[in-house]
Amino acid sequence: MSTGNGIPCAKKATAHPGAAARAGRPPSRGGGRRPGQTSTKEQILDAALELFAAKGYAGTTMRGIAQQAQVDPALIHHFFSNKEGVFRDAIASRLDVSTLFDSLTDTDPGTPLERPGEQVARTFLSFWEDETTRPAMVAIYRTGLSDEATSKRFRDQIEDGFAACVRRIAPEGTDRTPAFSSLVSAQLAGLVMLRYVLQVEPLASLDFEELVEWFVPAVEVHFERLARG
Repeated sequence: MSTGNGIPCAKKATAHPGAAARAGRPPSRGGGRRPGQTSTKEQILDAALELFAAKGYAGTTMRGIAQQAQVDPALIHHFFSNKEGVFRDAIASRLDVSTLFDSLTDTDPGTPLERPGEQVARTFLSFWEDETTRPAMVAIYRTGLSDEATSKRFRDQIEDGFAACVRRIAPEGTDRTPAFSSLVSAQLAGLVMLRYVLQVEPLASLDFEELVEWFVPAVEVHFERLARG
């Protein structure tokens, strides 16, 4: 027997209202949040994010998520309806893409950033280095390799926010064209794909500070060219 949305449900048994009390059990209160519901949802989201980061969207199944989370597949459908819902909520549980670059744009607009290229690179890469937010970032970009439509909304938000941030912190009086932010974005996107998503060696194992030392001058040059007018 199943509900209208395909969730299996147990066949109801008819019992006298006092049966539970006679059996020494408290009567059911009905409704309300079940104990452990929140922790179970978090368990599912953590398992889903791990699979999305490792296999992408196409390679992850609802049954696979259920096995990873050690729950009944019907419970996932109950909480999230479908795989797209799981993906969306799993990303949101670790990452707020709308605020990724707030730390850069919160500065006084009249006070230019010192070494803006380095600060931009460090800010963007910090979400990939952080063990809490890295799975969400990897899941978004890995999913984009095989399922463009599913990750597009998240990637567009990240890349649009990043482009707006870069243009805003460019030196005053310079030409803040989309091409400028696109060049910076392209360099960073290429780096994160190789290091964090595809894990190409030796780049994947390179010490972060050494990585920054090598990489930042390539980003900084774009800001220096703007400053020279």
